[in-house]
Amino acid sequence: MIHYWLWRIGCLIWQRLPLKVGYACASFVADIVYLAWPRGRACARENMARVLGDGADARTIDRLARQSLRNYCKYLVDFIRFPLLDQQDIEGRVTFNGWRHVDEALEGGKGAIFIGLHMGNWDMAAAAISLRQYPLNAIAESLKPKKLNDIIQGIRNKWGIKVIPMEQATKGIMRALRKNEILALLIDRPQPVSGVKVEFCDGLTQVPAGAATLALRTGARVVPGGVVRLPDNTFLGWVDRYIPFQRTGDLQRDVQALTQQIMDSLEKMVRRYPDQWYMFRPMWECDAEVLGFSNR
Repeated sequence: MIHYWLWRIGCLIWQRLPLKVGYACASFVADIVYLAWPRGRACARENMARVLGDGADARTIDRLARQSLRNYCKYLVDFIRFPLLDQQDIEGRVTFNGWRHVDEALEGGKGAIFIGLHMGNWDMAAAAISLRQYPLNAIAESLKPKKLNDIIQGIRNKWGIKVIPMEQATKGIMRALRKNEILALLIDRPQPVSGVKVEFCDGLTQVPAGAATLALRTGARVVPGGVVRLPDNTFLGWVDRYIPFQRTGDLQRDVQALTQQIMDSLEKMVRRYPDQWYMFRPMWECDAEVLGFSNR
C-alpha cells in the first residue's frame, strides 16, 4: 500500500509543477540518493567504468554515473506525467529513425520481438511505436496493490500498449506473435544463474535467454532498438535491422549466438550514450564479487 500512496503523492507534486522545474527537482533528489545509496553508487560507478573503458578517469566515471541516476529520475517524472500527454506531445518530443526496419521485420509474418535496455525512456518509445499504428505488446510484472497496478498499466493501455501480465506471459506472447504483432522486451537484467553468457562492453555477463529462445522457436524476427534523451529533453529513437539467424540444430548454441548479436547491437548505443543506461546493480559477475554483492 505504501507504493500506492507514494505514487499518489508523486502525482500531486510532479503533475502540478512546470516540466523544467520538475526535472530540476528530480535531479536534486537524484543527487541526494546518489550520496545516500552506497550500494547503488558503487554499482553505477563500476558499470560506468566498464562502458567507458580503461582510459576513463575517476572524475568522468563519477560524473556520468551520477548523471545516469539523474536521467532515471527524469524518466520517473515523465512517467508520472504520462497521463497529461496527448498525441501532439509525443510526436513533438520523440523522433524515430528506422521505421522501415520494423516493417521489414513484420514482413516475415511471424511477429517481431523489439528488444531494448533500461535506457532513455522505454515508455516514450512504446507510445511512439503505438502511434504509428503498430500493434505493440509488453510484458509487465503485476504490481501490488491491485489499484496501483490498474493505474500503471492503465496509463500504458491509454497509448495502445497491450500489457501482458508476467503470470500469463506464455499464452499472451504466443497469441501476439501468431497475430504478427510486436512484443517488446528489455534484456539487461543480469541473470548469473539461469542466463546465457555473452560478451558486453569487453566483459562477460549473463542475460536472459528468453528473447533468443522465443525467436528461434517461433521464427519471430528480432529487432534491437530504444530511445534516448537529448540535452533539450526531447527523445531520439532508433531501430536496427532485424537480426538474421540460422538454426544449427543445437538450440543452446543458437540461443547464445543470437543473444550475442543482440547485445552487440545494443552495446553501440550504451557506448554512445553511457549516462542514459540505468543499471544500478552489478552487471558483470566478476564486478559483483569484487564489490562484495550478489546478483542472486
